[in-house]
Formats: sequence, C-alpha cells, structure tokens
Amino acid sequence: MKTLSGLFIATLIIAGCTSPIDAPRESEIVGLVSPVTLQQDTTEIATADYFKSHSLIDSVQAPTGLEAELSSNKSLITITGSVQQPLDVLTVWADGYAYDLLMKASSKKKVTITFDPDGDNVSSVKLKGEMNNWNPNAAVLEKNGDVWETTLLVNRGIYQYVFVVDGNEMPDPDNPNTISNGMGGANSILTVGNPDTEKLYLDTYDQSGPSVYLKTEAPENTIVFWENYQINTIYQDGNVSFEIPSNAQLMERSHLRAWTFDEEGRVSNDVLIPLSNGRIIESTEDLNRKDYQNWNMYFVLIDRFKDGNPSNTKKVDDPDIYPKANYYGGDLAGIIQKIEDGYFESIGVNTLWLSPITQNPEGAYGLWDKGGVTTKFSGYHGYWPISSSKVDYRFGTEDEFRELLDVAHVNNISVILDYVANHVHEEHPVYQRNPDWATDLYLPDGTLNIGLWDEQRLTTWFDTFMPTLDFSRDEVVETMTDSALFWVKEFDLDGFRHDATKHIQLEFWRTLTRKIKDSVTIPTGKQVFQIGETYGSRELVASYINSGMLDSQFDFNMYDSGLNTFGQGNSFEHLRTQLQESFNYYGYHNLMGYISGNHDKTRFITLTSGEVAWDEDGKLAGWTREIEDPQAFAYDRLSMFHAFNQTIPGIPVTYQGDEYGQPGANDPDNRRWMEFEEEELNELELRNRNIYRTLTELRNTEMALTYGDFQFHTTTDHTLAYSRAYFDDQAIVVFNKSDQTQEIEIELREEFDYSGLTAQFGNDFRVEDGRLYVTLPSNQFEILTL
Repeated sequence: MKTLSGLFIATLIIAGCTSPIDAPRESEIVGLVSPVTLQQDTTEIATADYFKSHSLIDSVQAPTGLEAELSSNKSLITITGSVQQPLDVLTVWADGYAYDLLMKASSKKKVTITFDPDGDNVSSVKLKGEMNNWNPNAAVLEKNGDVWETTLLVNRGIYQYVFVVDGNEMPDPDNPNTISNGMGGANSILTVGNPDTEKLYLDTYDQSGPSVYLKTEAPENTIVFWENYQINTIYQDGNVSFEIPSNAQLMERSHLRAWTFDEEGRVSNDVLIPLSNGRIIESTEDLNRKDYQNWNMYFVLIDRFKDGNPSNTKKVDDPDIYPKANYYGGDLAGIIQKIEDGYFESIGVNTLWLSPITQNPEGAYGLWDKGGVTTKFSGYHGYWPISSSKVDYRFGTEDEFRELLDVAHVNNISVILDYVANHVHEEHPVYQRNPDWATDLYLPDGTLNIGLWDEQRLTTWFDTFMPTLDFSRDEVVETMTDSALFWVKEFDLDGFRHDATKHIQLEFWRTLTRKIKDSVTIPTGKQVFQIGETYGSRELVASYINSGMLDSQFDFNMYDSGLNTFGQGNSFEHLRTQLQESFNYYGYHNLMGYISGNHDKTRFITLTSGEVAWDEDGKLAGWTREIEDPQAFAYDRLSMFHAFNQTIPGIPVTYQGDEYGQPGANDPDNRRWMEFEEEELNELELRNRNIYRTLTELRNTEMALTYGDFQFHTTTDHTLAYSRAYFDDQAIVVFNKSDQTQEIEIELREEFDYSGLTAQFGNDFRVEDGRLYVTLPSNQFEILTL
C-alpha cells in the first residue's frame, strides 16, 4: 500500500465532501476535448469540431503570450503569439459557461540536412523519410558549392530517412546511425532534440474519499481537468491533490485528466482516471463497451473466417482466377456461430473489426503475372464496392447483419465495420453517373497515377478499375459521408474502421464526424468509434485525430518497429525510442490500434521463422511455393510480440489466426481459412493460443494495463522492462529476446509494497533492496502483477 503524509490526511478530513463546479448539466462538447498542438506562427481551431452549437460561443480567453480571435460567424478561433510554457489552457465561453482546452507548445525546430557527392557528378538529390511522409518531392536538395542541402521544419524526435540520388535510394553516407528497413536494406536515423533527457512522471498516487492525489517532481505546474473543465489543485512536497466535483455524481461516466511540466520544459505523461457517478473506477468489472481503453480488438476477414451458410457461397465463375484469389465462403452466419459457441470470449477479445460487407462485383478484375503465375482476382475481400449501402449476398443479408450485432452485444462484444470511401469499383453508380467525380487516372506527363501512395497521396488510384474519388469537391464529400452515415443510423454499429484514410482530405473526416454527432450521438447518446488506416509519419497520422475527426488510427510505425525488434533482432533501444515517439504524438492514454499483422502483410511468424525472407517479395512467395509451419522459436517470438501489444497503452488488434500462429506469405497466402478445433492445430499452435488467452485475460482484468501510467525501466539490446501503475495496482513487463537465459535487474518504484508480487507465467524472480531480479529463458517474457 502507498501511504499519505499527515498533512494530506488532515487536508482529506477537513475536505469532507466536494462542491460543484460551474458547469452545465448538458455539455456543449461531445466527449473529451483532445489537446491542441500549437503551430509555429498561427493556429486555427474549427469550433464546430468541439461545440455542438458553435453559434453559442460568447468569447475566448487565451493564456499569457497568446492572442485568440473569434471569427465573426464564430466558426474559427485564430491563435497567434508565443506560449510562455509547454502547456497552458485556452478558455472558451459558450452559453454562459467556461470550457477549457489544453494547449501544447510547438516542438518544431529547423534542421539542415546535407549530401556530399564526394566528387561524383550528381544532377538530382532528394530526401524521403518519416519527416516528409516518404515523399521525395517534398524535400528537394539545392546545390550549394560542392554539397547539396535542404532545410526542414521538424518536430523534436527520431526520424528514418534515405536520399534519392539521380533516382536511386541510398542511406546518408555521412551518417553512421542506421537501422534495418525490414526489407534487407538500411535507413539513416535523424535525431532532432535530445531523446535521452530524463522523463518527467506524473503518477496516480492515492485516492481517499473525495480527494485524489498525484505524485510528481513539478506539482506546482500540474493541470487537472474534470471532463472539459479545469479544476483547482493543492500542491506540497511532490504531491498534488484535488477534489472530484460533485457534478460527477450525476454522470454515469466521466473522466479526470492531468498533465504537468517543469521549468526545463519537460512535459509529463498524461493521467486518465475514469469515474462512475463520481466514484473512481477501481476494477475492470465496472467498465463497459463504451470504455474504449478496455477494448481488445480482433480483425475478421469475413470470407476466410467460417462458412456458416453454404447456400450463399458463390465463387466467381472465371477460369483465370486461381482458387486462392476466389471466394471461399465465409459469411456473417459463420461469425454468429463463433460468437454463440464462445470462441471470442474464450480467447479474450471483446471487439470485432469486420472486413467490408458491401456488394462487390460479380466478375474478375486485376492481374498478377509474375513468377510463372498469371491470375485475376475476385472481390472476396470486400474492398471493391459496387454499392456503398447494400450487403453482399455472398456474406448474408441485412437481417443477418442485424442478428450478428444483437448477438455480439448480448455477449458484451462491440462491432466495428470496415468502410471504404476513398475509391469505388468502376461499376459503382457513383462513378457510372458521375465519372467527373474521380481524380485523373493520368498525370500531366502522361504516366499512370496508380500506386503513388505518397507522391500523389490525395489523387492516386489503386488500380485502373478502381477510381479514386475527388474529395476536394463538396458534392463528393456530401454523398460519401451520407453513405457512411447510413450504416450507423440503420444498424446498431459501434464504429468504423476507415480504409485508406490518408488518401482522403481532412474535410471529409470533419464532415462525417459532425454528421455522426448531429444525427446519432447528440440525439441518442450513442458513441461511434472511428479508427483510420494511414501509413506515414506520426505527424501525418496525428493530423487526422482530434475531437472533430477520428478517435484513432493504427500505429503502423510501432508495428514496423515491433516486427523488426521481435522478428529480426533489432535492439530494444530502438523499440523504446519508437514507443516514446508515439507517446509524444498520441499521448500515454491513446486509442491507437497496435496490430499483430493484417491482410496486407506477410505473417509475422513466417517472417521471423525465415520461410519468407525479409528482402523477398512476399506476394510472389505465396503464389509460387507452399509456406510450411514455422520453426519452434518463431512461436515464442510471436508470443512476445503479443505480450508487448497487450501491455502497452492503446487498443491491441489481433489479425485472425495470429492468436495461434497461422503461417502465411503475403496476400493472398496470409488469408487462409481459420482453424478453431484442437485437432486442427499442432502442439505449438495450441500452446500459443493458451498463452494468448492468458495475455488477453490480464489485459482485460488489470486496471494497470488499461488506465495505468507507463514507465520504462531496463533497456538493452536484448532485454526490456517497463511498468504500468494505476493507484495501488501495478504490472511489470519483462522481455528477453537473446539466445540465452538472462537475469534482468529492475529498479522498483519506492511507493509500492512488493510483498504480494506475482509472476503470471511462472518465471523465477526475487526482490532485494528495492530491486527486482527476473530470470528469463531465451525468447521469453514475464508479467508480474501487484
């Protein structure tokens, strides 16, 4: 147990009960306002992103050093000036009440990068990397004497990059810091700022009666919100105390949030504390499906999951399609059966992400012609919509979809649906009636605008038969947002997974989210969760996440780092750096999706085992040879990867089959039939599924793993230890990916009594003189709970 000083106990007794704060019974803001990161010169805030009726805004009060101007129609707040501290609060008055928005100072710095051709005759030098979304045309170097150079405005952080010299990619020859790119090559590493600065921590220390206590080195700079209202704090001797407003007793669910900073400019982790009618939630049993922090997501690729109704199975009748690229027969009925027989409950997942269910074409499209294999494809995956509102009969009916949602909710399972807005199939009525609504298939120089994911991010087509829609046109935005809105108005969906998010302008997401709030959330109280798919820099990914757009996106940067660390031996130091970068951009209580893999990637277990080489074309491998069962050690590495995803902040997302280690090269070999029965799985697969069950049970039952803070402890090339704590609950996670047994030493937090520490996976440990020593065999992990 943690103990409070006498002074704070006295404060507690005197406090007695709490008072209300000046806040309306019905807030003008839906949900928790996301922090606003200030830009270098001017920051614009679209008030409709935050307020139900922005016309009710009365005035704006900016913190010292900043000026805030409200536009005449009250739709925009323009902020200028220089903030005086790393964090501050903007107050917006609406309908007579003050609402508070946390402001974060910009961390951008000017960085000059040079390339020395060392006497070679070079005509063009470009830079592509995480700082410019891997778009070489966004950073063209100019020749200055004998060297080439460019100056960029970049946030503090760690960035991978390469040069493109006369069309050829290469790492920076003058930068010795490199890392594997996961494809047999290397990227250079650029460090902006000092990542080794000791972190500032803000801990949930104690809660007694109406008061809450946090511990930090900078208590005087702690900012605490209840919902979207700043509340008063008391600080002394490293402790911060505050009272839960009595208003919270009237709300089934509300939240406390806190941040702090010090005079050196360091910003702490954020704290998030859920309340139930004003009482701090201490057990996950008191959480429900609306508490996204407690989601454990599972991706179902419907056609390859289970065939529950053979009568709707209809393959595309075309001899040019290989069987792997045709319909298998999985359907909604099969998913209903697996919910009812308890499969999802048995493996500990409580949220299903379903692949698209809209009608896809009847014929064959596309072409693979490589390695002696020539095939066309069917739309079994669901991503070629010829309708945005009709359920594909090969998956089931509208009634079956409603039944699936009802059965899922009865079993306490949430369901989100994959929605495709970026593109349509050429047979889609939207394109048939309005061909001018598509972007140009050809660029001005006559080249095909296909697969130019970064260079032509907002216009590129996926294939010649899949027009990308032009979301710079208002009529396209209106039509496609209405199509998405149809699904949450007609069906009891819990949210969306949005395909190809980064290829669509921000205005689409802003409009869709506003329509969902106006048509669903405000009149009914129903929440609609939205998670996007964006490959790119964290700055690009984060630009789609705020109160007026998406709730989250998949963190592919962390997937790549985890893949390279657990899969091919990269240092834990790099994994730690990348995870800290995600915290810096998305917060320590983010809702980002952390994936084990997906239908667009070679299976993790196959890569780490070596059945498909890291620098090999995974698609070609899947077409031209049988990918066999992985080696034994690969199952251990997959379990480590699961343990990482299940214990860091965010939402763990498991691709079907990864719970036991289904092998597979890239698409379509990574889309095999699911296997459920024990007789279908080998000994290692059964063992892995049991380990996975234990991991999800811990994730789902330990408050420290859902709402806890996060602190790194030990980090070496081959060992990693971190902890998460929520008041008196703590979980310590330890990894050893070396080829031999290691004893890992961890310095423990002083405020905990570790006499009740338990190792969930049975590995040896001891506690001596404030330190924990854990003995781990090769490629193993341990989770110790308190």
